[in-house]
Amino acid sequence: MSLRELVISAYLAAEQHALVVLLASLGWAVLGSLLAYLGKGGRTDRDGRAIANVVIGGAVLWTVIAVLALAVARFGFDKGLLDAHIMLLAAPVVCLVGSVYGIHSIFPLNELATVRTLRDVGLFVLACAIGLWLLSKFRGWGIWFLGSLADLALIGVLALALLRALYRRAFSSDPKS
Repeated sequence: MSLRELVISAYLAAEQHALVVLLASLGWAVLGSLLAYLGKGGRTDRDGRAIANVVIGGAVLWTVIAVLALAVARFGFDKGLLDAHIMLLAAPVVCLVGSVYGIHSIFPLNELATVRTLRDVGLFVLACAIGLWLLSKFRGWGIWFLGSLADLALIGVLALALLRALYRRAFSSDPKS
């Protein structure tokens, strides 16, 4: 069996059980929120926070897998978003929105380590994407419009400092950095 056949058979199996996939995604959000609520009710809310982190992390992972599957469908099979089964498209969105809403009703999201990590990684990726976009627009002649070479060097140093700070914040093992 080739990789192409494996991907096609996996999609066909998921399409046959699309309702089960959608209900499982909804169940992840509802049951995860319920477990986080029960975990919060103990002597400390540490167990509830751990469960909430797992629920949010699982929902984000499911959404990333769905986006990667869409990218494989687009670039590997020349299929678009409109060719996919609607329940399979809705499942990760329902899971993510339900998980965020359910956990947010129990804990403030900014207090969860998973949300802070996702925010930091997202800011780092966004800053890298903006930097790459700016570099793609610079063709060498733009220095005459931006100012002197010293100005360009200063902007570059500030951009690198920002990226370094965002990288340390996103990928450091020290929670205070």
